[in-house]
Amino acid sequence: MKLSSEHVHEPRLVVGGKGRLAHMGDAQVQLKWEFSRRGAMTSRWALVEKQSIKDPGKVLREHLDLLKSIASYESMYDSVSGISQGFGVITSVIMAQAGMNVVALSDGSNWSVSGQASYLGNMLTQVGGEAQYSKAEYEGNILSFLWPREGNEFSSVLVPVAFTFASLEGEKVMLHWIRPIGSFRMLFNNHGDHYVGIALSYTTPVGNQQVEIGLLPFLKQEIDSIPLDATNLTMTLNYLRIMKTVQTHRWKTPLGSWPTGDRHIDIKGSWPMYPSFSIKEEGYSSQ
Repeated sequence: MKLSSEHVHEPRLVVGGKGRLAHMGDAQVQLKWEFSRRGAMTSRWALVEKQSIKDPGKVLREHLDLLKSIASYESMYDSVSGISQGFGVITSVIMAQAGMNVVALSDGSNWSVSGQASYLGNMLTQVGGEAQYSKAEYEGNILSFLWPREGNEFSSVLVPVAFTFASLEGEKVMLHWIRPIGSFRMLFNNHGDHYVGIALSYTTPVGNQQVEIGLLPFLKQEIDSIPLDATNLTMTLNYLRIMKTVQTHRWKTPLGSWPTGDRHIDIKGSWPMYPSFSIKEEGYSSQ
């Protein structure tokens, strides 16, 4: 796994299966990361396995009484609203044999790790083989996590580096939860010159619901307060043009698949171009 934010300058020696480190063997090297901005971060891990609950939604629903009792003990349950968001279960964990997380807490910080090239290569995402470093150093204000925990040692213990989490709202299971969501929201941005009639329809326990709005060219609109128990959410875009154009998109269960609660819809196309839309969070385009 290799993740870096902006404002991170990677070391010149390439780390990876086909990089220079892989061919330097026992040579002693130093790898240095430069962080020009506070908050810049990098993460490098040699991943080994994933441990997960099979069908976590079903498992949580089958153990609701147990979850309620534990949530009540943690003051995250009451008899009226049920379980509060933020209480839940870790549903999967990704385990690594070695690696690092480093974040700069001040501008212009540096962090480096040194050791035998082959061991460093195994540690920083070159999967397989023994992983080790000699020492880590920094300049500025740095927060870091390294595994193995100490220099010049090998570790047979795997360490968890990423996880998925399912929370609950009342008795509704929210898979892939990352923050509290009160309702769903859709934000439309019309980059084209077509007038667009937007219709949303969805199903709730109290019946079918529909919302309609009009979106003028080069303007924005939003539809909020879509309930968390909405299912079969269907978006219909009706473009006002010489040749009638209608586009649709459907989400079966937004709960659990919209972790931020939002969907940003970008609409494009100017006459005579055919209109299209894209969904930012999903990387989807109708083109």
